[in-house]
Amino acid sequence: MAGLAQTTIQKINHWYERILPKWPAEVTPRNVLIFCVVALLCIGSVMVASASMPYAEYMHENPFHYVIRHAISIAVAGVVAYLTYRISLNTWFKNTFPLWLLTMLLLLAALAVGSEVNGSTRWIKIGGFTLQPTEVAKVMMAIFTADYVVRRAKEVRTHWKGLLRLSGVMAITVGLIIAEPDLGATIVIVMMMVGVFFLAGAPPTQFLIMLGAIVTGIVFLILFEPYRFQRLISFTDPWADPLGVGYQLSNALMAFGRGEWFGTGLGHSVQKLSYLPEAHTDFMLAVLGEEFGFFGISIVIGLSFLMLACCIKIGHRALKHHYLRAGYLAYGISIIFLLQILVNAGMNMGLMPTKGLTLPFISYGGTSLMMCAAMISLILKIDASTQEVNPEREESNF
Repeated sequence: MAGLAQTTIQKINHWYERILPKWPAEVTPRNVLIFCVVALLCIGSVMVASASMPYAEYMHENPFHYVIRHAISIAVAGVVAYLTYRISLNTWFKNTFPLWLLTMLLLLAALAVGSEVNGSTRWIKIGGFTLQPTEVAKVMMAIFTADYVVRRAKEVRTHWKGLLRLSGVMAITVGLIIAEPDLGATIVIVMMMVGVFFLAGAPPTQFLIMLGAIVTGIVFLILFEPYRFQRLISFTDPWADPLGVGYQLSNALMAFGRGEWFGTGLGHSVQKLSYLPEAHTDFMLAVLGEEFGFFGISIVIGLSFLMLACCIKIGHRALKHHYLRAGYLAYGISIIFLLQILVNAGMNMGLMPTKGLTLPFISYGGTSLMMCAAMISLILKIDASTQEVNPEREESNF
């Protein structure tokens, strides 16, 4: 690495080694990561059962409807994780363009034949289940971007062509996602790509121009759609219209208020009884806060950030050992997890506008769970493949 790229990575490594605590030799990031994922899955499964039963009884006359579907999703996610791990990193990176084309076809299929829910066409029905292509796009774009910034390293660091090529791919991808529409997934994918682009040594001028264009685009999208603008202003004072645009957030805040320090107890939530919409999906954290209080929220957020720290540590070592593609992929996945954790927790607590982003391994959602499992599997593969220093440096072969 040379020039700005070297400076950027060195600064990150220096900050990382100074700020984050040293891990005991016997406590590996891999083992801690697996523990966190399993713990979050167990908590999530219990909360899906608790939060979904009243709604499932009312809608499907079977209180275990979503519990059964969630169990099936976990089983499928396990298969997806296993298959992902079996594929070498080199295979993923050599086929980024076909993977991107496949993702575009899935996004087009969602627009053409997808089912509409709450005004958005994001799901493709397959038998009795649904596939959400935007979740697939998050993973595929992380792989694509990690490969691109290494394959086009000189252009990324010294020429505008690096920015223009990546911006073209980004525009096509997010254009299809916005058409669904799904602004939350758009923001996650765009910020992940921009973050990896910056880590790869992009000149500050290009980074700032790209960031400015993104912020301008997001502002335009919010102002263009009245319902997005209403969501934006409603989170500042949900009590101004608690039966209208502030309905979800006001009920979520009441759930947190009832939970206090240690909660009302498992199964004793009142807000999940048809008061809080999407209680078992986007607003699962509010139900967890009501039933387990600040104590329960702290455990879930703590496990989530510990999982994130493991992903970052594995990516840090990959970069340090000169496996750049693997390192950038690990950081890209970390950015995705970070944004989903922050946005989901923020919207539940009234710190951010309402967005349809799940809390990893906690919220109900089949495709989201499968793709989260795939991302963790990729992190574990990176951990296994980057133990020793890569003698080929940037020209990595996994």
